[in-house]
Amino acid sequence: MRIKSSKIALSAAALITTALVLSGCSSSDSGDATAESSTSETTVAAETTTDAESTTTTPGTLADGSAFTGERTTLVTGTDPDAPVISVSLPAEWTHSQEGVSGTVTDILSSNQPEASGFTPNTTLTVEAQGTATADEVLAGARDSLATLNGWSEVKKIDLDIEGQKAIRVAGTWTPPELDVPIYAVMTVIAYQADESSPVYLVSFANQFTDTQNMAMSNQVEEINTSIEFG
Repeated sequence: MRIKSSKIALSAAALITTALVLSGCSSSDSGDATAESSTSETTVAAETTTDAESTTTTPGTLADGSAFTGERTTLVTGTDPDAPVISVSLPAEWTHSQEGVSGTVTDILSSNQPEASGFTPNTTLTVEAQGTATADEVLAGARDSLATLNGWSEVKKIDLDIEGQKAIRVAGTWTPPELDVPIYAVMTVIAYQADESSPVYLVSFANQFTDTQNMAMSNQVEEINTSIEFG
């Protein structure tokens, strides 16, 4: 079965929409952010490696052994009774909003401090049933959709198992429309299926930021990515 591109494309749409909504500027004066682009591949690769290693650490800790800083928050996934219940550890420096901005974007997690570039680091959650599509089709489609982003360059992709659900984590860079600031994205995409008779859901966490040299921000993004729980 072929997946409808209009559905899988929501992974990319979540990034585009939220980059525009939560950006504090679109000026070319952001020299620091532009300078960072020369080290993007090395830095984002490190980000994703850290996320991968953290899957084997003690629950509630980051890859470097430090503890999560936030408290668990439950995310809204719409009115579909079969949609998964999801929670994450929200870093103490972040705010959880349930004001979806587009389509099936159900929640926005955003930093309380804009970066020097003027961009506000954020995470958007999208959840949508994919009918009879298989988990492998959903994950492959989501990855293909990211390739449609303006200037998207994938740095690394890893396969994950999150509480028995197939998932991938993809890191890369892209340039949002109408913004001069390069965006670094870490996507955790999960093909959630409650049981064999249930539809597969596309669950997508889209994390975006510009300052990859900020280790505190790196840890906050890792905390969100590695604390995902269902039920």
